[in-house]
Amino acid sequence: METVRVFFAKEGRLKYISHLDVTRCLARVFKRSGLPIWYTQGFNPHAYLTFALPLPLGVESQCESFDFRLTEEIGYEDICERLNAALPNELRALHAAAPVMEPGSICWADYQLSFYDKDPVVEEALDRLLAAEHLPVRKKTKKGEQEIDLKEKMTIRNVIRTADKLVLEVRLPAGGTQNWSPMLLTGAYNELLGREPYWTGITRTAILAEDFQDFC
Repeated sequence: METVRVFFAKEGRLKYISHLDVTRCLARVFKRSGLPIWYTQGFNPHAYLTFALPLPLGVESQCESFDFRLTEEIGYEDICERLNAALPNELRALHAAAPVMEPGSICWADYQLSFYDKDPVVEEALDRLLAAEHLPVRKKTKKGEQEIDLKEKMTIRNVIRTADKLVLEVRLPAGGTQNWSPMLLTGAYNELLGREPYWTGITRTAILAEDFQDFC
């Protein structure tokens, strides 16, 4: 039995399907792919399937991954080809490999936030966000709400300004007990702006371990 880690992209309209829906989709894809999937034993057998870091609803990504098990050895390129033949267009297997890191090693995630709005106040609000010493927000937890300061652990990696959009590249804590959603940042930005931008796009671009190595 071999454990395989598949890295995949979730884009376009599929960013609006939930993590549970992705899990159900993959269960059907496994059956259509013809891969020799290992299933759990017992009264209700199901494919062994684990995700490194569930993606928030409404966020696109180029760096997601899931692990599953095969009963026979198959080449990694062949695995991706079979999965992509059965996957919907906006859910694509990028590459497969043997797992190296445990999901518990994940500590950070990089995001790209794109704000499309030509109103000058949109850029002014972003400048105020960048200049703020503190950025308190309310974060929902299993024990209720707690206030956190995004500026404590958030890293602004880059700001790109063009004629029709502003792009903010940030690094946030991820995994374990401190899993900060990019929606906390967009919520804080919208509050400074006093409204939502015409359109906001969010993409997860990297999942990282404590030493900032790419999760693999």
